Amino acid sequence: MKSWDQMGTDKIRYLVFSKGRWRWQPTKAMRKHGFGTVNLSQGGPEKDSAGRPRPTDADKAKALRLNSDWDSARLGLPPQKPADAPVRYAPGSVGDGYYRAMAIRRAARAQAKIVWTVEQTKRDSWPRAWRFLEPEFADCDPKTIEPEHFIRIDEKTGEPLGLIPRIEREVSVTERHLVIKIWRALWNRMVAMKYCDAGQDPSKAFENSAPDPRQVTWMRREVLKLVQIAWRHNFRGLAACMAVAWDSMLSPIDARSLTLGQLRSDSTGLLFALDRAKTNKAAAATLTPWSQALLREYINGFGAEFLMNAPIFRTTPTLTVPGRGGRPRPSVPYTKDRLVKDFDRVRELAYGPDETRQFSDMRRSGAVEGDAGGGTVVDQANKMANTVSASNRLRKTYNPVNVPSVRRFDEARAVGARNLEQNLSESISANPMEILLRNTKNSEPLK
Repeated sequence: MKSWDQMGTDKIRYLVFSKGRWRWQPTKAMRKHGFGTVNLSQGGPEKDSAGRPRPTDADKAKALRLNSDWDSARLGLPPQKPADAPVRYAPGSVGDGYYRAMAIRRAARAQAKIVWTVEQTKRDSWPRAWRFLEPEFADCDPKTIEPEHFIRIDEKTGEPLGLIPRIEREVSVTERHLVIKIWRALWNRMVAMKYCDAGQDPSKAFENSAPDPRQVTWMRREVLKLVQIAWRHNFRGLAACMAVAWDSMLSPIDARSLTLGQLRSDSTGLLFALDRAKTNKAAAATLTPWSQALLREYINGFGAEFLMNAPIFRTTPTLTVPGRGGRPRPSVPYTKDRLVKDFDRVRELAYGPDETRQFSDMRRSGAVEGDAGGGTVVDQANKMANTVSASNRLRKTYNPVNVPSVRRFDEARAVGARNLEQNLSESISANPMEILLRNTKNSEPLK
């Protein structure tokens, strides 16, 4: 990590370039006073002598303000401004419009009594897009921004330049689509603020075509094999999580966040009652006898009692190996990165290193099964906790979680699985699944 030279040998303290991004990096002594690392931008278009992008004016302003807060803290003085206060841009600028829009969004959620979880805050697309928009447009009058700022052709080389090619080159087409989508939403907010005119958005000079959606799916027998391999190689938390995610059609984030406090039962079997992390919509995550058996076996064999509000699915603890050193790692709830890492290992064990399908593809696969089995769009919407039409949304207002509708889609999935796998050539009932299914038939629901 190297600091940026501001003028000559002068430096902005604790401003470092690390892992492709500028950061304000406090010392250990500063952390004891409550200061933590603050991620800034990836830098502006200009490069320094070492080839690194120079920090933006916003980066420098925020680092200087944080340094001022630290100086006040170590001298026992009150801070001049909160450490997380937004950068102040000129009234009428894009940066000013962005922070006003963010404040209005927070006020609207407070008015509706909506409290975002940490996961929902992390998934907010506005700050994600602002990382690219801020260095380009934050201190600009929106009326001065032209389409060529987004994309143009270098007259000498013929190479595309501007914000759009840079995002596609450095990240992906998906990221470009999201950034322009948020820019257009921000423009509409700035129109309401009277910062610019409706119909004059410079990004409307070109299409913001969405990337091709993923189409890959898992077959039911393939998922059962993944679960078997995970269980046999002691990834039991992952095995149970995959089984529950497959039957419930929950996204990975919703599946790994399930708790015993969300567990319910009806005349058919077990289900989880939850609000989805992405949409905050109520969902009934129903299970089949197979996933119920695996869940029960995992909980009973875990070796410790789960708290009602603690995530169920956890990593496998590791012990030290004599002669090899290392340190033991306790079992902890699955995070996004650890879930992906363990799933990749199990997938390679089951299907080799060339397999690229993901955990998240299981949700789409369930929809394909239900469609093949004749499930209705409304039942699919209830199962996935999505809204497919205005009338369906209205119906959901008066019947938020229609469990019988969800069960109907489960039945359609079973029919669809048989239709999709007419030539099932390998056994999927080997131990321990066969034992679990046999032992669960007459067991009582979890309390």
